[in-house]
Amino acid sequence: MGAKQQALKNAARRRAEQTGESYEAALKAVRAEYQQGRHLQDEDDEGRGPMGFDAAADPFEHRPQTAVTGYFVAWGVQELADTDQVQQLLEHAEKTGRPGSLDPLVCFLCDQPIDVTREKEVHVGLALQEVRRPGSTRATELQHSVWTHEGCGRTRVWSWSQLALERRRRGLDVRTEDLPPKQHRRRGGPVEDYYVFTVPENSPPLFYLQPGEQDRHGHLGFRADRLSDGLPAVDLTRGGLRHLPEWSIAADRTGLTHIERQGTGRWYQPPRPWSPPPAWMAAAHYHGTVLFLTAPARSIPPAQLEAGTGDLSALLEIGRQELLYGARMTITGL
Repeated sequence: MGAKQQALKNAARRRAEQTGESYEAALKAVRAEYQQGRHLQDEDDEGRGPMGFDAAADPFEHRPQTAVTGYFVAWGVQELADTDQVQQLLEHAEKTGRPGSLDPLVCFLCDQPIDVTREKEVHVGLALQEVRRPGSTRATELQHSVWTHEGCGRTRVWSWSQLALERRRRGLDVRTEDLPPKQHRRRGGPVEDYYVFTVPENSPPLFYLQPGEQDRHGHLGFRADRLSDGLPAVDLTRGGLRHLPEWSIAADRTGLTHIERQGTGRWYQPPRPWSPPPAWMAAAHYHGTVLFLTAPARSIPPAQLEAGTGDLSALLEIGRQELLYGARMTITGL
């Protein structure tokens, strides 16, 4: 299922909840509005900056030969779990998602059982949670499988607080300690995002983008969003960036205008086109690709970024912590 179709379904579900009309009628109305050029809005716009998509990147469909159900696995799940682990998840669903199961498969977004003998689609995502074990100085990341009905919402990777907040919005039980901290309006307006352009030797040019505002859900929220966007984690000590042909950076005579993912849309569009140095643009033209990296707010101290030294050595450690994301992207328009 494409991201646009999932976004339409999300909007229809919200409309049905608000108006009391049937889901089918709401979906028909939403599709008509979309055809008229009205924009779809995601239900979690709260605190969202200019980075990211309204709907998660296209999931992968797995359909057992003997089953009627298609399992749509979030892009980020494929990144964090290997093929055998994904297969084990689906086998678990086939066993427990049947009527009469002692340990039924339950949808995280409505708390109702999922019957894999009747559903045409079952969505498979992940929730990331950090716990601190006694005697350990660092938190351990736990990954929980998240099962949802087709009509309940998109499949994606969540942080634990993102999932808790979404459950509360739907009137489901949540623990207060699982929710993100309350947001407070900042005086003076939001902090602009930071960006750095460098030209490494014998390499495509590098473009680093760091949010000015911290994610309400912390670094796990940033991690979950990037994996849901279809942007992989990067460890620079273990090799180069993967070339993902579906990602591109658009340029024209004014500079770099936006970053987009084919099939999903524009991922980031700055208020004004970025204006890299001439040497950077020349290297991008020569190589035809750009090394793009991003990390959570304050990964590199803002004072250092504002100084304009171009020093990105801190990204090595950030990558080891699985908080650096990026890819080798095609540059278009040059």
